[in-house]
Amino acid sequence: MRYLIFICILLHVNLLAQTLVVEHFKANVFSKVDKKPVEVEVALVFEGSEVSTNEHKVIDALNIVIGSYYAEDLVMSKGKELLKSTLIGYAKKTHGLVIDAIYIKELSLKTNPTTQEIIDAIKKEALFQQKNAPKAVQQQQQQPPAQSFQPLNLAPPLPKRSLIPDDNAVNF
Repeated sequence: MRYLIFICILLHVNLLAQTLVVEHFKANVFSKVDKKPVEVEVALVFEGSEVSTNEHKVIDALNIVIGSYYAEDLVMSKGKELLKSTLIGYAKKTHGLVIDAIYIKELSLKTNPTTQEIIDAIKKEALFQQKNAPKAVQQQQQQPPAQSFQPLNLAPPLPKRSLIPDDNAVNF
């Protein structure tokens, strides 16, 4: 008899619970170290009553809560657990949503490099290629020359006159 009551209660709870999967959610957060924005991409699974029907409210709560964290906090397990509990509390307080559990499927950070960092990386790559260039030249000299061919120019010809109308000209 006890098992029958337990199964009925469990079945009743499972019928009321809904699951919402949020994939490829992107947000920008700041880094503590260099104060630059970092792109965060997360995939979450929400379980609770009426989360599927109120998806817009769940996304709003996620967007607001995740923006209040630093990138370094989201990487650590303590920060992830705090994110979950904060998100559950915020959704309940602001939107009246009851979220039973949140599962993190994926969480990744992508830094946005500055222009100077990109220039430095290109310079390093150029130096690396210059060091390896003598080896490539030797390999090309050892191989027999292939037939050289000219690539075809398939671009349409440019117009003979300007397409911008003159101020004094009569345009129809």
